Amino acid sequence: MMKQKVTILLLMLFLTGSLWALTGCESKNQGICTLDVMIKNEEETYTKAQIVIPENWEEEKLPLVFLSHGFHGNMNSAGGKYLAQHLAENGIATIRMDFGHYEKADTETEQTNQYTVDTMVADQVLCTDYMVAHYNVDPDRIGIFGRSLGGRAAMYCGNEHAGGYAYKAMVLVAPAGNGDSFQRYMGGAKNWEKFKREAREKGSVTHQKVILTPEFFRSIEDYVPSESGYKFQAPVLVIYNTEDYVVLPEVSLECARSYEDVKTIEITSAKSPHGYEMGFEKSEIKDMLFDEITKFYLENL
Repeated sequence: MMKQKVTILLLMLFLTGSLWALTGCESKNQGICTLDVMIKNEEETYTKAQIVIPENWEEEKLPLVFLSHGFHGNMNSAGGKYLAQHLAENGIATIRMDFGHYEKADTETEQTNQYTVDTMVADQVLCTDYMVAHYNVDPDRIGIFGRSLGGRAAMYCGNEHAGGYAYKAMVLVAPAGNGDSFQRYMGGAKNWEKFKREAREKGSVTHQKVILTPEFFRSIEDYVPSESGYKFQAPVLVIYNTEDYVVLPEVSLECARSYEDVKTIEITSAKSPHGYEMGFEKSEIKDMLFDEITKFYLENL
């Protein structure tokens, strides 16, 4: 079934001209290969992604982890680039993407700055399919990583086996995946209803430079990942910061409790309450977290 899926995907990609970059390596450093790609998505726009993969990826099947960023962030937010490199240095292929799409396969054009949880999940699957189709990735060894709103999309992806994959491990950093975490982020239930009403009346509303359509609000309200964690039977690692005021520690723990096979890591960092120091150039907390995340994937993928 998986071979048929990949074959069909390859044919569709070539027929629709959705490949902006083919298998290759734009830069090599310390045994890893980095490649930027623009992939045509279901909306007929382009998803910008970066592949970071061991240099010897053609020699053996590799595990893959996709990395999902938070609200109004990008693929490099909160140390995304550093984590991708660390995983690749340890034999794990990665792909991470910008959830704000591009109108054309040209990074000089402006991003749409518009997405929903549903389109985030679609991008995660799109990029996973791309890696399975073009790189020596084992479709039976796919891992998930998501932080903040990206954690919500990651939970959705894992819980519902999006794309037909049996995901083997999931790491969540400050996941905004319960019933009211994002409403709280938007200023509380009253403000949430106000933004939602304006989006319905005007077609969209902008918050922190992200264009929120009525579909965005529906995607938050219609599916609460913390209520369906029982569907995901693989190991889960949840990381939270006692100083996090964006996604409260109790929210992360509520998400953790929705899974049966779960491990948690608590940190305390007032210097980086929601970033967890993962984007710092030098940080003992970052080093510890990267090592724990890598160890978790190596043990479970």
